Amino acid sequence: MDRLAFLPPYLFSALDAAKRRRLAEGADIVDLGIGDPDQATPRVLVDTMIGALENGRNHRYPAQKGSLAFRGAVAAYMADRFGVAVDADTQVLALIGSKEGLGHLPLAFVCEGDNTLVPDLGYPVYGQATLLAGGDPRPFPLRADKGFLPDRRALESVTDARTRLVFLNYPHNPTGAVVGADFWNDMRDWAAGTGAVLVNDAAYLEVTLDGSRPVSMLAGADLAKERVIELHSLSKMFNMTGWRVGFAVGNAEVIGRLARVKESMDSGVFGAVQETAAFALGSRRQGLLAGVMGVYARRREVMLAALGKAGYEVFPGGATFYVWGKVPAGQTSMDFCRRALAEIDLVVTPGNGFGPGGEGWFRISLTAPDAAVAEGARRLEGWS
Repeated sequence: MDRLAFLPPYLFSALDAAKRRRLAEGADIVDLGIGDPDQATPRVLVDTMIGALENGRNHRYPAQKGSLAFRGAVAAYMADRFGVAVDADTQVLALIGSKEGLGHLPLAFVCEGDNTLVPDLGYPVYGQATLLAGGDPRPFPLRADKGFLPDRRALESVTDARTRLVFLNYPHNPTGAVVGADFWNDMRDWAAGTGAVLVNDAAYLEVTLDGSRPVSMLAGADLAKERVIELHSLSKMFNMTGWRVGFAVGNAEVIGRLARVKESMDSGVFGAVQETAAFALGSRRQGLLAGVMGVYARRREVMLAALGKAGYEVFPGGATFYVWGKVPAGQTSMDFCRRALAEIDLVVTPGNGFGPGGEGWFRISLTAPDAAVAEGARRLEGWS
């Protein structure tokens, strides 16, 4: 059978169609659905990019693995921020956004009949990429009563000799759950006994709302022995979603296999983008991050105040730029979101779009202008 036939239908198609109809009717829609930063890329990075465009060397094919300058900047960032030592030549790979790496990983490790473990709740790409590679994505639950962390027994129940990849994502989209060093030590020890590659989608590792500094999965790992890989994105760090740049770091064998798929499937990251990304990860990084992240904590407080007054239950996640809320009793996630659009012209995301375990929840994105977030909060406060 055509592998595309195994892909699930797009869950939000009816909701998107309803939004387009309301917009065509002239409705004043407040869209708090997609997680795409509303702020511009910091000006200093735009200016760096303009300068890089003048460099004729950047007009040629870029190196598949990434420029030495970019990979060196990644290695320096991992050492400075997380205390993780990586070899820039063998343990770092430039990506056209972290989604590219996540989508290609199953092609590097999964054969027909193999399986991967994917979180329910989680980013749909993990399972979809597994299906396209001919594998079987096996979900494991993340539940509120466990703080949206995996249960070892649940993981073990779906693991066997043909489990090739275990996908995790902390800080977690959509809930904002955060984990610490003990969690990662435990997960790495468990994964080592399975033979599977442990993967952390770290796209939100720098997106914190409470001033905390989440740890890398690689902190404390022996990268010469442990089959681990972590995928990072500059999209959320520096409002660079459209620039398409990220990187993978980890065990050299795992990075090498991903690099082999990449060199067969696409080209490297545009050289001028790599030059700008290397600058962003350098000495100006902390100031740039503070400027980018400052708005989200403020917006979250506005939203939480309104949801609290309206009696909504909210998971107390400390990271990502989302709010994860409980749908009022007696409604499904999709029904609630359809009603929000129809009755108060507000777009929020149904939780079951991230897996069956998200039923009964909804996600609010804080990546809209302050006025839009405040208006969305006002509308929710007076409606349920």
